[in-house]
Amino acid sequence: MQTNTNQVSPCNNECIIDPVTHFCKGCFRTMEEIIRWSFISSKEQNEILQKVENRKSSLKKKEN
Repeated sequence: MQTNTNQVSPCNNECIIDPVTHFCKGCFRTMEEIIRWSFISSKEQNEILQKVENRKSSLKKKEN
């Protein structure tokens, strides 16, 4: 594992894991993604950030 992290964590201190989606209601990451964040490469962090954006969009569409 790499420890060279260039991305700022998307955490916004609203840490509640949704029991249905298993995503944090604050940052839309899974528990595994949150735990691994400080230990993964910038590339992996960027991949997670892309997933986060997709999750946000998908969940907002379901709400409307």
